[in-house]
Amino acid sequence: MQQGVWGRGYSVPMDWDDLKILLALSRKRSARAAAQELGISNSTVTRRLDDLERDLGARLFDRTPEGYRMTQSGENLLPTAEHVEELLFSAERQVSGVDQELQGLIRLTLPTASGLNVIVPRLAAFAEQYPGIELEVITSADALDLGRREADIAIRVFPAGVAPPESLIGRRISAMTASAYVREDLLNPEDPEDVSHLTWIGYRTTGLADDPWKLCRNGHLPVRHIIGDVNLQLEAVKNGMGMVFGACSIFREVPGIVRVPGEEVHHFLDIWVLSHRDLRLSARMRILREILADELSLLRPRLDSCHFG
Repeated sequence: MQQGVWGRGYSVPMDWDDLKILLALSRKRSARAAAQELGISNSTVTRRLDDLERDLGARLFDRTPEGYRMTQSGENLLPTAEHVEELLFSAERQVSGVDQELQGLIRLTLPTASGLNVIVPRLAAFAEQYPGIELEVITSADALDLGRREADIAIRVFPAGVAPPESLIGRRISAMTASAYVREDLLNPEDPEDVSHLTWIGYRTTGLADDPWKLCRNGHLPVRHIIGDVNLQLEAVKNGMGMVFGACSIFREVPGIVRVPGEEVHHFLDIWVLSHRDLRLSARMRILREILADELSLLRPRLDSCHFG
């Protein structure tokens, strides 16, 4: 695809692939990450960028030890690239959105370490019932962009009470509750509620006002370790590295791990099944979205400790 792309005072015909390089580097800040996103080699990214800069007669990125930093010329071109991208994605969504054929690919994304492996038997039954549909299941800690078709359907969590963007449609399935958990033998047997000798395991840089463990009665205690992956957090708690504020559905049934005495259970997140509004009429998307919503509704007793004990 070629078209004229206008910057400030210039018009240069370029391929859509040129703009994809610009967009990927603006978002990822490294040739390697951009190459992974686009499914091409590092050398192709750098070569196409060099060619684009030569054709434009302008430097779009400064190459620094910290990564690619966009120049003012790049900033000037970026809105045009984003506009072209949205037009193409919108056209793709609208075509897919009226597709009534029960065949084709569905990309489903769900959070890592969410305990949602229980839906796999239902996905298997869905695949058997609709042999023309292919599934790509992506587990990711990042919220994949449904507008850019990084995924078609998402099982996604939002902070309690926060609604998804208006561009998405779907159903709120359940509250997700969380509390403070610790290895039981680290508690003081004479006064289990006194955990002043313990520290927290955080999952991001601390010091922010909304650090979730600050909801806890013992939220004033220090954070000693930062572990970003929930699976590794679980292993850290099992190995006695401290307390963690985590989903009840993950931590409460682990042998030897208990809720910190005196700590309450908090409605912390909501779980949703979502897709882009433009895909609302797609038959295969609608069917899978409804199946997932019904299946996940059966998990409410695990997800929402406030209402189910």
